[in-house]
Parts: sequence; structure tokens; C-alpha cells
Amino acid sequence: MNRAVRVEWWKLKRSLVTVTATALMVILLPAMALGFYSVAQQGGTGPLAQKAGAFLIGEGWEGYLGAVDQIAAAAMFLGTGFVVAWTFGREHTDRTFPSLFALPVSRTSIAGAKFLVLAGWITLLSLLVVAVSLGIGVAAGVGPIQTAVIGPALLRLLAISLSTSMLSLTIGLVASVGRGYLPAVGALILIVVAAQMSVLFGIGGWFPFAIPGLIAVSGSEGAPVLIPMQIALVPVATAVGLWFTIRWWRRAEAV
Repeated sequence: MNRAVRVEWWKLKRSLVTVTATALMVILLPAMALGFYSVAQQGGTGPLAQKAGAFLIGEGWEGYLGAVDQIAAAAMFLGTGFVVAWTFGREHTDRTFPSLFALPVSRTSIAGAKFLVLAGWITLLSLLVVAVSLGIGVAAGVGPIQTAVIGPALLRLLAISLSTSMLSLTIGLVASVGRGYLPAVGALILIVVAAQMSVLFGIGGWFPFAIPGLIAVSGSEGAPVLIPMQIALVPVATAVGLWFTIRWWRRAEAV
């Protein structure tokens, strides 16, 4: 198992997909949020100003980090989902999956190692997003630094980033069953659309993939109030996806 983890970590960190996704999420998310915040602060009646204003749920740090929350809820799922799709789908696309049957390490261990490495990367990525968001906010002079305000806001951003990214691990099942990363990319897009539709029809609180987005807008006017049972659906859905993926890897045939 340790050898499998080392190999998967080596593959992940040398992947251009991982490097690109990491750079985009760490830099682009807070930069986009700052852009929306700046446009909203300037006021105006144009379409961009109205759209930017919709992202803000407060002033100063609360408004800026709230915008980061909302962008991260969707963007982190897509960004990490692409990496998960590549991690599991490349074994089929590159035709390396049959060779795994000849290794002394079980396919169950290989799948588990992939998930362990991805979970570690997701945790590091989420911490980086929080740190860079704080740094950009300080550099841009978003507002006075008040620990009572910034602390809880940063913890919420970390929770949103981790939860939506961990949900993306379920895409490994689609990439495995679909034997490639293209079906998984399609599933990513469909899930994002389904999450939006579930919120539109008022059932988003019972759709795990919509919950991080609802957490991001919690406290704003008209936002639904989530109960603990609904929030618990996020780790449950993630665990179920991981279990089915590992089960598929254990029983898969080299075809």
C-alpha cells in the first residue's frame, strides 16, 4: 500500500493537469472574487455591476470572502473533479489498466492509494485557497483586519472548499466504469447543472452536490436554512462513491 501511495503521489504531482488545476484555483478564485467585489463597490446599474452585487452578502471582508465562498463552491468541484477524472480515467485512456493485473499490489490498494493521494492534495489545495484569499484581501485593502469577522469567514471557506472537493472524488466511479476521463467530465457538467436545478426547485438541501453552494449563501436574504441531517449527506455521499469505486476496481476485468 505504501508503495502504491508513493507511485500515485509521484504521478499526481508530475501531471500537467494537476499543476494547471492547482494554479488556476489558488490564484483565479480569490482574484475573481476580488474583481466582483471591486465592481460591486464602485456601484453602477450595468449588467456587470448587478451581477457582481448579487455575489455580495455583506461589506468588507464579509462581502469579499462571501464571494470567494460562492465561486469556490462550484469551481473547486469542477477543478478537483477534472483531476479525479484524469487520475482514474488515464489508466484506461493510456491503456495501462490491464498491466495493473500483473502487479504485486492489489487493484483495491491501487484505488485506495489514488483516493488517499487525492484527499491529501485536496486538503493542501483548500488550505492554499484560504491562505491566498486572505493574502489578496489584505493586499487589496478589503477592510480592517478583525479576527472576530475574518476567522469564522475563513473557516467557512475552508469547509466549503473541502466539502465540494471531497464530493468530486465520486467522479472516480464514473471514470472507472466509463473507462476514460471523458465520461467523467460529462458527469461533472451534468452534476453542476443538476445542483442548480435542485436549488431552483427547492430541493437543493437534499441533493449533496448542491449543499456546499447553499452553505456559501447561508445567512443571505432568501437562502434556505440547512439542517444537520442535510449537511451530513456530503460525507455520506462521498463515502458511498468511494466504496463503489473501490468495489468496482476489485471486481473489474481487463478488457
